[in-house]
Amino acid sequence: TWTRRTRIGGDSWTGLDVPLSEAYEAYMVRVYDGGQMQREAVVSLPGWTYGAAQQAADGVGQNFEIQVAQLSDTFGPGVFARMVVNV
Repeated sequence: TWTRRTRIGGDSWTGLDVPLSEAYEAYMVRVYDGGQMQREAVVSLPGWTYGAAQQAADGVGQNFEIQVAQLSDTFGPGVFARMVVNV
């Protein structure tokens, strides 16, 4: 899971949800292994599960990278956050 951000009115550090400021909530999730994209998914909630069956189908190794960006009708994908996963 991840924390949703916003481009408008999102400077609050109170821990409360920030305004969506988009027509809908959507995220692009990408999986990279060895610099090659293995999977791309668009999800509507701030979370995604990359199960063992998906990992096996994609042939990823024990270290792979997950990237997530919030989507916008106006701006397209935002900056991708990256995280290396060690299985």
